Amino acid sequence: MRAASRAAALLLVAALAAACGRPGAPTVATLKVRKGPFEIAIPAFGELQAAKSTPIVVSPESRFSLLTIGWMAPEYSMVKSGDVVIRLASTDLPDLLRSEQAELAKIDLDIAQKEKQLEKEKTDLTGQIRVTAVQRELADVYAARDETIFPRNKIIEDAIDLNYQTIRERHFEDERSQLEKRAKAELQLLQSKARAHQVKIKQYEDQLNNLDIRAPHDGMLIFNKQWNGERYRVGMNAYSGMKLAALPDLSVMEAKVFVLESEASGLKENLPVSLNLDYEPGRVFTGKIAGLDTIAKPLSEDSPLKYFETRVSLDVMDARLMKPGIQVKATIFVEKLANVIAVPNQALAYEQDKAFVMVKKGSRIQKRPVEMGARSLTLTVITKGLDVGEVILLGSPEAAAKGGRSL
Repeated sequence: MRAASRAAALLLVAALAAACGRPGAPTVATLKVRKGPFEIAIPAFGELQAAKSTPIVVSPESRFSLLTIGWMAPEYSMVKSGDVVIRLASTDLPDLLRSEQAELAKIDLDIAQKEKQLEKEKTDLTGQIRVTAVQRELADVYAARDETIFPRNKIIEDAIDLNYQTIRERHFEDERSQLEKRAKAELQLLQSKARAHQVKIKQYEDQLNNLDIRAPHDGMLIFNKQWNGERYRVGMNAYSGMKLAALPDLSVMEAKVFVLESEASGLKENLPVSLNLDYEPGRVFTGKIAGLDTIAKPLSEDSPLKYFETRVSLDVMDARLMKPGIQVKATIFVEKLANVIAVPNQALAYEQDKAFVMVKKGSRIQKRPVEMGARSLTLTVITKGLDVGEVILLGSPEAAAKGGRSL
């Protein structure tokens, strides 16, 4: 929009200068219609970034402890696959691991004691079953059954004793069966607790092993920024899944630029963009909008201004100049027309939703309807109703009539 405003200002200054440069100049300036470029441009600023990159992420296994960044490799350094690029530190992780190991050792001791106790109870019951079986067999062998030899009372007593020994043997067998079921359930419970501690121990050991974050492949190390624009640094907290850095693919770059919310009218994807690198402002790169946020956000927490974040794909790459983080200034063209008729907005008058311009022909002023095209803050494209070379008024026709003479 600034380019269009400058063009309109130059046209108006030229017309006023022409009008004021001769004796008897009219009080209302005029403008000779000609064709030229018309632009509606939005200024933006930002930096270069890789279109594709491999994120360097805190391990998802690190969700159980508080981590801090203890060491980072130099930013923009070239790293090899497997190199340690970030080293995390944890104050509670070793304590958590030792605590779980102690709990596991205690449960292992409980399991050993329980197995020993259950084995002793099982051995005792087995011994009782064997003794009872022998007693039953003896009772069966020596039981009085012949009524002609033994008195009836003796026969009844021996039968009762045999039945007692039989019942007693079955009781001990049932008790051993119940003991085996109870022992299995108690051991399974202890083993389940032991497995839970083993899982936690494995997780903590994996976290300790993952405190050294390594490069997944060769590349240039670039540290990411937080939401407030501050880059991650040593001493900051780190959490599971946090993207601390990236290894960008430097063969394909793009620009991340910010557009002020109040200047974003007409902003959309695929609009053409021109960019200048801060340290080489004389060279212009072209591209187009590849994506933009739907909601404007402040760049810092205490800023009242809001910006739309926009991604710009580049038509030409220059690996020698284009590096991640390089600052750029951009111009986004909402409209960019060549060889069209555009007049200052103050030359237009409106009646019943129709637009008119005042055309000067000799000493006469003609009110002529026109059809409008694209419109900026200062200029309007005329698609029909004006020809190149005609002269139009840049003010009210009443003032022109009172002025007597016009250009």
